[in-house]
Amino acid sequence: MRFLSFLSVALLLGTGCGGNTELSLVDDSVRNESGVIETAGQVGVLRLLPGDCFQIENDEIEFVDAIPCEEEHMAEVFAVFDLADSDWPGASAVSQIAKSGCLDRFRTATGHNFDPVHMAITGYAPSERSWADDKRVLCVVTAHDLSLVRGRVTR
Repeated sequence: MRFLSFLSVALLLGTGCGGNTELSLVDDSVRNESGVIETAGQVGVLRLLPGDCFQIENDEIEFVDAIPCEEEHMAEVFAVFDLADSDWPGASAVSQIAKSGCLDRFRTATGHNFDPVHMAITGYAPSERSWADDKRVLCVVTAHDLSLVRGRVTR
């Protein structure tokens, strides 16, 4: 599944579009026994986990270059959740649920309050085209200016 993000004030919200499921499931990174990425590699969006760090190369993603969080990176997955298994509720409803769901999960996942001056949240959500196979929302935090950071935000 590919995902597309749209910018809005301090919260970024993405929607997906149909893509190659094989690419979405790839994980060429090397993870330790706890699942933490130790060696960089391409990771499909359906394999990303909370705590995974990666670079953002464009607004549409099917897979990302995931790297250890100790290295400079642009983004970190802080939560993942599934939308209800139902008929397509419409882009507006999916966007609102993803936005609320990511904001609601931020403090629990990170132990920090959301600070829109210094950070932005991206919610990558399925599109109508990918809805039949994918109901997963990825909640991602970045520096507000998309600058590089080191370390993890998640606990």
